[in-house]
This record gives sequence, C-alpha cells and structure tokens, in this order.
Amino acid sequence: MNHIINTAKLDKYMTTFEVGQTLFLEGDDSQDLYILVEGKAGVLKGSKIIAEISENGSVFGEMSFLLGENRTATVKALTDLKVIKIPREEISAFLNEFPEVVREFARYLAKRLDETSQIVYGLKEFCDRLPDAVILTDRNGKILSWNRAAEKLYGREEDQMRYKSAEEIYEDPAAYRRFLEEVISKQAVSEKTLRVRHPKEGVRHISTSTTLLYDGQHNFEGVLSLGRDVTQTEIVAKRYQRVRRCLIPLSALLVMLVAGIFLGYPYFSKGYHISDAKKQDLKDELAVDYRLLRSLLAEPFGAEDRQKTTDVMRGFFDAQKGVNIPFAGLALLGKDKRVFDAYSTLPDFDAKAIIGSSYSAIDLGDKEDAPYKMLTLYREHKDYPMGIRHTEITFRLYHKGVFQGWLIFQLDMDLLKKKYNADEKDIRILRFEDLKEDAG
Repeated sequence: MNHIINTAKLDKYMTTFEVGQTLFLEGDDSQDLYILVEGKAGVLKGSKIIAEISENGSVFGEMSFLLGENRTATVKALTDLKVIKIPREEISAFLNEFPEVVREFARYLAKRLDETSQIVYGLKEFCDRLPDAVILTDRNGKILSWNRAAEKLYGREEDQMRYKSAEEIYEDPAAYRRFLEEVISKQAVSEKTLRVRHPKEGVRHISTSTTLLYDGQHNFEGVLSLGRDVTQTEIVAKRYQRVRRCLIPLSALLVMLVAGIFLGYPYFSKGYHISDAKKQDLKDELAVDYRLLRSLLAEPFGAEDRQKTTDVMRGFFDAQKGVNIPFAGLALLGKDKRVFDAYSTLPDFDAKAIIGSSYSAIDLGDKEDAPYKMLTLYREHKDYPMGIRHTEITFRLYHKGVFQGWLIFQLDMDLLKKKYNADEKDIRILRFEDLKEDAG
C-alpha cells in the first residue's frame, strides 16, 4: 500500500491530526475510511488503549464502513498523524478513481480472513483432543462449533447442531439463559451444574464453565463453554440427602446416638476425605494434561521444531483461559538435560530466558521405573536476591517407545493450596504409576 499512499493525486484526501486529537469516538455513526500515511494511532475502549496502529498503509475504520454500524472503538493520535481520510459519501468515487486501492484493500481483507480461518482451524483441531466438551457460540447463542467430546457427551453430531441455539441441549433452557445472563453481567468466568437430556442416556448433569469472547476492540462476540459429566456425583449427593431425611423420624435417643456416630465422625474426618478427593482430582488432571501435551508435543519436539512446540504450548494455555489449571508454565528438556523450549503465563517469569539452561546437576528420576519427579528450584530474579522458589514436576517423555527427554510442569502453588488444599508435601506423595505404561 505504501506506493499508493504516496501518490500526489491523493493529496486532496490527506488529513493531519496533532498528538492527542480524536479521529472518531466509540458509538459515532460516522463511516469514513482511513489509511495511515505516517505516525501512530491508538485504539481505545473507554480510556484503555487496546491496540496501536503504526504500520504505514494500515486501513482502519473499515468495519463501520463495511457493516454500516456505529464505531465500536475510539481512535486517537498518539503522535502527530497523517492519514488519508475518505468520506463515506465519496468512497465509491474514490475507488473508481483509484482502482489499485481496491486491489490492495481486497488483499488486506483476504489476508485477515485467511489468518482468522487458520486460527479457527487450529483451535478446532486442538479442541478435538481435549477430554472436556467444548462449545463455541456467537453473541446470539447460536452454536458455531463443538468438539468430539461434546458430540459424545450431548449425544448429537456437530453438523446436526451447528447454527442452532445452545439452549436446545438443556433440559431447562431458562436456567441456561439465567446462567449466561449472570456470567455476562459479572463479566467473569462462572461454573454451574445444568441438566442435559441425552438422546440415549436420558438426563445427565453437566458441570458447565464459560468464558466470554471479545474481538480485538473488546466487543462481546460469543461464549466458550466447557462441560464435564458429574451425573454420578449428583446421584450420590441425592442418595445422601434421602438417607438424612429417613433418619429424622427416629426416636430422640436413636437420633442422639446416630448423630454422635453418623454426624460427629464425618465432621471430624471431613477434612481428610475432602483432601483425599481433591488430591485425586489433582493427580487425574495432571495425568490427563500430560498425555494430551505428550501427544501434541512429541513429534515437533523430536524434529527439534521449536516454533511448533511454542505454538502448541501457547495454544494449550490460550484454550484454558478462564479455567483454573494446576500449573502456570511448561518446559521441554532434551536428553542432554538442557531446556529446549519453555512457555509461562506468569507475568514476571521470562520463559524464553531459560532456553538452553541445564538441569544436569538435578536428579530427574533417570530410571525408567520412575516416570516422574518433583523438583524445588530457586530461579534468579532482579527483585529477589535469593531467587524465587519454583516447584515443578518432571515427566519422562516418549514417542513411539523412544525416550525423548522430559516434559516439565511448573506448578502454581497458590492455586494448588486454594483449589486442592495441597502443598509441596502433598505433591511429593502423589503417585503416577499408571504412566509407566506410556513408555511402551
């Protein structure tokens, strides 16, 4: 676009803005089209800058022009700015006079569409590998996509449900609508158990978590939902409630005796049972994530394709946004115990900085009968002279029976304490003996 915007014939459309000036405001009904010639502009939602426009030849304001809608964001000059401003009523004449701009504009839109299509395809491939049911809906609640686990959980093929309302799969559509309204009003991730009628298995209880999706200008675009079958848990809870109701009519003496045994003992042992259940959940979640990541990383890791392994790890964490998972980072070690690649969601941890560092002095559980090992490390940090304490679990990584190295989970100990009531001592006694078979 650069050779076009410097054409002298475009001078009549050239406009300048001083730093701080507003080009257009969010909610405006203007539909003028802009092309950046020189300078830098900021895209704002409210008072927050969510994007910057700095590449000469960049087109902006095109969504209002193409869709005939009000502006979805504010654009201000971050520096002195020079732009080509094409008024809405002159766009047709402009494109007739400068047909080369049409080609460039079409190429620009095609590139954006291609990038979006690739992202959507990659996300679909990734979601099909997840154990949880994933449903993607648009802003109107119409189903755009769901993965294989959703097909199994809800008993319906994706083609059968595409573009239909997500409410159709729920036993009580009104409960689902109230749930979404609550999530949207709070603008936070929430979780609730909802009833779904499976075509063959009848009513199932599904624990549903949701994440709101926004476009690059922070406009609400849809909802990403994760579902997990908790029917058996609900059945056990109802049985427990029925037992309690049956005990009420007994005599006072029997109530006192039963209360001492039935109510007293669970009260004092409650922490133990809940703790064990939570730690089992933690172990199962780590085992599932390890197997999933191993299937995605083994081939590019073996090919030493760092770009691909980085993309896989980034995609994994992007797909988990809004879901509390027990680790905040990942690392891959080669057989020489050097870090091949790493990725972290912690803002104060530079994952790329540890690439090439060595674990050679650390016992990683080198024997094949020890497929995992817990580590406690102190990493350098500018604000902490003694370093920051990190707790990690290493798993031996195999591909087609051949040992490749190690996959490291960098644990989020604050989350583990809050969600699973687990500390380092608890982590050390976890057993992943069933992972031994993965070496084959």
